[in-house]
Amino acid sequence: MREKIEVGEVLHVARSGRMIIKSSISDVAVLSRGTILVDAKGRSVAKLIELIGPVQSPYISAMPLTDRVKKYVGATLYVERTGKKVRRQENDDGKSKSKSKRVERKSGRREMMGEKREEEKDEEEGEGRGKEEE
Repeated sequence: MREKIEVGEVLHVARSGRMIIKSSISDVAVLSRGTILVDAKGRSVAKLIELIGPVQSPYISAMPLTDRVKKYVGATLYVERTGKKVRRQENDDGKSKSKSKRVERKSGRREMMGEKREEEKDEEEGEGRGKEEE
C-alpha cells in the first residue's frame, strides 16, 4: 500500500534549473536528500537536493527529473511512502552490511593498486638497468 504525503507547492524554477518548493509538511524528518517527489498521478517529478530556510517552514531545492519543468510551477508535489518499513541488517559492530562491504572493496582496490604500482616500478627499474649495462 502506497501513501502520498503532501510536501508542498512548486514556487518557481531557479536559474540553476532547480525547482524551489514551499514546504507544507510539518514533519521534515520524512524528507531527506535523494527523496523522490511525485505529482498527483504518482509520476516522478524531482529529486530533493536540500532544505533551505527556517526549520518550521523550509523551502526545498529539488533537481527536476523531467524536461517539462514549467508545467509543474504552481503544482503540489508529494512523497510516496510504502506501508512496509525496511530494516537494514547490521553487523556485530553496528554498521549496516552494505556499508561495510563497500569499505572492504575500496580498501581491497587500494591495496591492489598499490601492489601494481610497486610491480610497475620494479619492472621499470629492471628495464632501466638493462639499458645502462648494454
